[in-house]
Amino acid sequence: MNLGKSIQSIRKRQGLTQEVLAGKVGISRPSLSQIENNSVRPEQDTLKRICEALEVPESLLYIHSFEKEDVPASKRSMYEKLFPIIQHMIQELTTEEKKPDAGTDQVQQP
Repeated sequence: MNLGKSIQSIRKRQGLTQEVLAGKVGISRPSLSQIENNSVRPEQDTLKRICEALEVPESLLYIHSFEKEDVPASKRSMYEKLFPIIQHMIQELTTEEKKPDAGTDQVQQP
């Protein structure tokens, strides 16, 4: 399980810097860096705040951090079939939709 990599992946997909996410969570950027590098496992309260800041359920973060090595060898073929689908779903759920700027809307003339 690679919780830090999952946090980093979702943060980047949402276009957030470590500085911005750390500020939203109320921790330092170096602390977030240690979490993302799996040097430090976040306290439960910190993990909850990270999930709130990223707007993802904690359970989804755990699923996203699941790795092939976490699966018994006898179940890996099933993992290899299903997990890409699950990862794609998670990516869709965690990617920030880009909204057009108000100034870039073009009105079509009849």
